[in-house]
Amino acid sequence: MTDQIVKKIILEPSLDRCVETIARRRYWDLVDEYSRTILTKGILRDVEMKIEALRLFLEDLNIHEYRRKTEDLMGKGKKVFLVLELTREGLNVVIEHHESMTVS
Repeated sequence: MTDQIVKKIILEPSLDRCVETIARRRYWDLVDEYSRTILTKGILRDVEMKIEALRLFLEDLNIHEYRRKTEDLMGKGKKVFLVLELTREGLNVVIEHHESMTVS
């Protein structure tokens, strides 16, 4: 039986911004947004789940391995996406890549 995904976040690294930098920036943007809106909008479960998924990723001991793998793929000209899937059991991290399309 597969884990039911409760929140999915897609990060798109680039050669000048690694997955850790993108995740950290997104995390703090969401924390800031949540802290500014909680008094007016109340608890926002969707935002809380995104924050939790990003927190788990940033605390993952394998984060440097994800960074290395995504940078290797980008170095080979691939378009790379890191998919964070928050389930009731924890966080799944999937690296997806596609042939990069160049426009002349």
